[in-house]
Amino acid sequence: MKKQLTFCAAALIAFAMTGCQKTGTIEGDVLDAFTGKALEMPTVWFDSTIYSTLKEKYKFKQELRKGHFKFENVPVGTYKAIAGRSKYIKTRNTITTTEENPNLTVNFYIYSDQVDPGLYTGSEEGPKKIQNEWVIWSTQCDASVAGYRMEFPQQDGSAKIPGKEDKKAKKGAPKMIPLPAPRVIDGGKLDVFYRNASSVTTPLVAKTYPAVEGDVAAHADCKGFDAAEKKGLFVDKDKATDLKVTYIAENLFKITGDLPKGKQIIQFSQDGKTLQTYYFENK
Repeated sequence: MKKQLTFCAAALIAFAMTGCQKTGTIEGDVLDAFTGKALEMPTVWFDSTIYSTLKEKYKFKQELRKGHFKFENVPVGTYKAIAGRSKYIKTRNTITTTEENPNLTVNFYIYSDQVDPGLYTGSEEGPKKIQNEWVIWSTQCDASVAGYRMEFPQQDGSAKIPGKEDKKAKKGAPKMIPLPAPRVIDGGKLDVFYRNASSVTTPLVAKTYPAVEGDVAAHADCKGFDAAEKKGLFVDKDKATDLKVTYIAENLFKITGDLPKGKQIIQFSQDGKTLQTYYFENK
């Protein structure tokens, strides 16, 4: 009798340990990061678990054709979720359900592996690149953060003779091309994507600074100016504004924030080193 009671007690304890673990449903859509449109037949799985759309017994394969995934009877807890598709860059996200909220609806964003590094806006047609027109005018700065040359010599070193455009250009002093005007952001609301060139193990940082003209001699840490150049465009370090950086997918980030009035130099950096700068203006 005593042995029978002991066995029953152990069974009740085992039932309590398993029966009390709440489960729920985790579902959502896999979308193109730039268009916001659902992607047909994505792959979704939770790392080191049985939950995967690739499982032979996965029940919702028809829904996958609409970009929708669904996992049922998922014990509450924290999971490393991964979503991807052929010829797309994956996303990795940490998701959590609780006893109070065992069900979760979440969207994952991925993007084409043909997207080059740089700055983009999204659209129904896909990513639209913001060309970095100012890159050849940029200089490498340390303490000064960032700087631009006010003009840059034409690469072939030739200058046209007025009235003789049909003749070969006369060799001589190179034609100087001024720094292109900044890209205007009406209303100052920045909402763009930044595709990093390589994987990052430390956070990507985005800041915007007022662009101010200054003496090159006062910015000796900026490399790239010619000896004869007196003026350049630099940042006002004391008036930095942090921009919000949101992870979207591997090497892809959403950059949002309010640009202060006037001309701005936007800096993307990692480990204190500038990756790229852009010249914008909020009118």
